[in-house]
Amino acid sequence: MRILVIGAGMYVTGRNGTGPGVVLSSLAETSKRIPIQEVVVCTKHEENHSTVKAAAARINQLLGSDLGVRHIAISGSPTDAVRNLWNENPFDCAIVAVPDHLHYSYTKALLEQKVHCLVVKPLTPSLREAMELVRIQKKNRLYGAVEFHKRLDETNLYLKKALYEKKIGKVLYFNVQYSQRIGIPSSVFKNWAEQTNIFQYLGVHYVDLIYFLTGFAPVKAMAVGTFGVLRDMGIHTPDAVHAVIRWRDPVKKEEEFVSHFSTNWVDPENTSALSDQRIWVVGTRGRLSCDQKNRGLELVSEETGIQTVNPYFAEYLPSPDGATAFSGYGHKSINRFVADVQDIMAGKTPPEKLEESHPSFKQALVSTAVVEAVNQSLENGFSWRDVDDSFAG
Repeated sequence: MRILVIGAGMYVTGRNGTGPGVVLSSLAETSKRIPIQEVVVCTKHEENHSTVKAAAARINQLLGSDLGVRHIAISGSPTDAVRNLWNENPFDCAIVAVPDHLHYSYTKALLEQKVHCLVVKPLTPSLREAMELVRIQKKNRLYGAVEFHKRLDETNLYLKKALYEKKIGKVLYFNVQYSQRIGIPSSVFKNWAEQTNIFQYLGVHYVDLIYFLTGFAPVKAMAVGTFGVLRDMGIHTPDAVHAVIRWRDPVKKEEEFVSHFSTNWVDPENTSALSDQRIWVVGTRGRLSCDQKNRGLELVSEETGIQTVNPYFAEYLPSPDGATAFSGYGHKSINRFVADVQDIMAGKTPPEKLEESHPSFKQALVSTAVVEAVNQSLENGFSWRDVDDSFAG
């Protein structure tokens, strides 16, 4: 299997000390069980060559893997760049890990070359773009998925089980608190932070999660942005986005609940984790509360200070035989996509079979519609906006 990765940022390589490099680490771990002939990482800039090379060497050494990783600098439009790559040597699947506003153009170009795609969240900023990707994907009988790894977090699976068993009665409301360090918009994503916002980039994870947990459909959304720190730095995007979303049971239309989101990306750099995240679910007969940062593991060292560690997301851990393995729900998400593509190529699974049970492009239309409504509210005086459900027909 040959895999194309578009982008070489923190989620791919772990550059600038931002983490393990989930994408390349996951592919290296997966290559121990599924034959991966080569991974080609493509970026616009030749200087990313050393970053990709160093990340691949570090990861292979840690995991005892032998994943072949090559960097290619591409030029021209996404359509021309992808076509040129395919003329050189076709790929079996692709992982798109570029800034939000580029998701549509690169994914469209890949789908037109008849390649299965995994896209980091959000699928696209607009519903029109997302629906066009679904149209091309279905036309070419491809598998398209969004990397919504929170669906595989065991704590969230427990939430789903408890809600299914009516442990807290009928849901009244969700409360989501989600924040990241200021270095993300001010340094790591500085070149494109103004073309997104914290709700679109990060809050979308929990929009998808609420849909996954309940099956309810979003109806209306309203959002307020607060400004100050980033604008003073010359970065014109909200420090925080506060959103309210109404959800409705698509079958029992009289049943509704509300979700409240408080998201920011101006946490201090010395906070104990990159992300601080909590979710509450309040029902008619009880409450579920989950601190998804404090997993009970804390590291204090002279070198790094206090760190709240989440080894369940993505971490290098010793396996029973003493070797190091990359594990966690972040890894499971990428590994599952590669395994699904392998099954599709072998004729074991038709792409259509995955659409209802996996975080497919089709399912991602729900979170994309909410992102679009929230952005419209932010741009139009914080007014209530209907969530476009045209895709549901």
